[in-house]
Amino acid sequence: MSEVCIKHIANYWKAKTTISNRLFNQGKFKEALLGYKDALYRAEVLNMNQEDCIRDKVPFMQIYIISYNNLANVYKELKQQEEAENTLKRVVYYLLYLVGTDCIDVNEIQKELKRATVSYLDFVEKNGGDKTQREKLFPILKNQLTELC
Repeated sequence: MSEVCIKHIANYWKAKTTISNRLFNQGKFKEALLGYKDALYRAEVLNMNQEDCIRDKVPFMQIYIISYNNLANVYKELKQQEEAENTLKRVVYYLLYLVGTDCIDVNEIQKELKRATVSYLDFVEKNGGDKTQREKLFPILKNQLTELC
């Protein structure tokens, strides 16, 4: 994909996220949710073009993570705890997937993975999330983090 296209998608993501942040801060959670979902679609397109994003210095990994964290925050406000938990967990699994790729610095992934795991576990602890899912996640995390070290 051309640099112009990549930059256009990234700028559109930023604009949608900024507008949705404003809506979120105004308490218009359903409207913010729609905007965040639209922004997530752009983040997914960027994620499917990782090499082009790296070439054009577009931080696709961070954009993707921010998109999912924004969705999780809206789901929390809408009292959709299961959706919020699944969204936070999706970030962890996304980062675990990236560990197997060669195009991103492992240290950067590891830093984001630690942050995402803490966010997920904090949410589960505060909201009584799915203990079974949490127990399945720990061996996977341990294995991946051991491989990184």
